[in-house]
Amino acid sequence: MATAPPRPATDDFLRRYRKRGLEGLPKYAQLREALCAAIHAGHWERGARLPSDSDLTGFTGYSLGTVQRALRELADAGVVVRNQGSGTYVSDGGGAIDAPLHLRFRGSTDGEPAFLPLYPKVLSRTRAHGSGAWSDWLRPEETSDIVRIDRQLSVNGEFIVFNRFYFDAREFPDIAACPLATLDGANLKQLLGEAVSMPISDVEQHVSFVSFDAAACKAMGVKPGTRGLLLESAAAAGRGNPIYFLESYIPPNDRRLDVSALR
Repeated sequence: MATAPPRPATDDFLRRYRKRGLEGLPKYAQLREALCAAIHAGHWERGARLPSDSDLTGFTGYSLGTVQRALRELADAGVVVRNQGSGTYVSDGGGAIDAPLHLRFRGSTDGEPAFLPLYPKVLSRTRAHGSGAWSDWLRPEETSDIVRIDRQLSVNGEFIVFNRFYFDAREFPDIAACPLATLDGANLKQLLGEAVSMPISDVEQHVSFVSFDAAACKAMGVKPGTRGLLLESAAAAGRGNPIYFLESYIPPNDRRLDVSALR
């Protein structure tokens, strides 16, 4: 593991990495954003061990409980890994998804990238039953074996987008059976396109304003009944050959959503 840089002074660290305009957020959220900004700026490299919880308390000026909650949220988002007895490390696996993407969120302040990184975490892989928009697109037959992968996408460590990704396991047996951990950080759109040796040639996208179901609310950490955007992405390769269907649940946030980068 890479070693951590020298411990900065409180004023230096917060002056460099605390974001403006977040004063109304809880303290743990302000600290989470500062730590995330430091990681993305390269203050701690991938695999580097962060200072201990008590050291972070000392040089950030936040309480131990605030520090621990901020780190817990970064761990849930896949930005850091917390090992009991060893410490907290910047994630060196399952990094940000590579382009092309169905949805991107634009940076809005100096020092931010043009588009914010998305950090995926696979929650489950199950067989899909019943019907819905996904079945209208994939047109499953009696012999079809439709798989659904549920994921959290941490947007720059700020908020969570919840994904439901549908595809036919008969067409993509390796992806349907591979260890779930290998899909963290993977661009599923790209993987399926590579598996059929054809680029994704046609994408239909539809946006609606909906009330999130209980599972989506839990995955995003929002209150039950929260309303937000549902982005449905239906993709085909070759001559109209349906490949997958993707549901992205996007909670209320202050970022600008860009859905133009589809290919």
